[in-house]
Amino acid sequence: MRVRLTLGLVDRPGTLLNVLEQIAMHGGNIISIIHNRDRITAGYVPVSINVEFPSLGHLEKAKIGIESIGVPVMEAETLEKKVETLLMVGHLDINLTTATLQGMGAKVVGLSLIGSPATPCLKLVIETPLEKRQQLIKSLEKLAESYGCLLIREEES
Repeated sequence: MRVRLTLGLVDRPGTLLNVLEQIAMHGGNIISIIHNRDRITAGYVPVSINVEFPSLGHLEKAKIGIESIGVPVMEAETLEKKVETLLMVGHLDINLTTATLQGMGAKVVGLSLIGSPATPCLKLVIETPLEKRQQLIKSLEKLAESYGCLLIREEES
């Protein structure tokens, strides 16, 4: 799994090397590093590291290791996303639906209203972080049910 770790490093020689050792010890493979040494805030240098880990467990162990050496992990965001198309048939609040999606970390990449005024159909193309997908689908199912709508999803492969 690919993730972006955002860290706050103290501006001291060797700090980044210690972080990289923790990542390597827990199976991480570095893809890229963005080290913003000229943007020190509150005594920390913001560093973004894109890493590939064999599993979520390896990522969690690396985060614990990084924090154990005194480096705060400010964010760990998956870079793997799923794009899928959903249909919601029936009358619903489009603004609430898109706000629900965006509030859960999904990005609406396409939205169109199709069908007739009697039976409207909202077609959504969304991009979702893999770790949030199941939770997002459950929320959409509840939202569709509350409006008396039918939610149609792609067949999972």
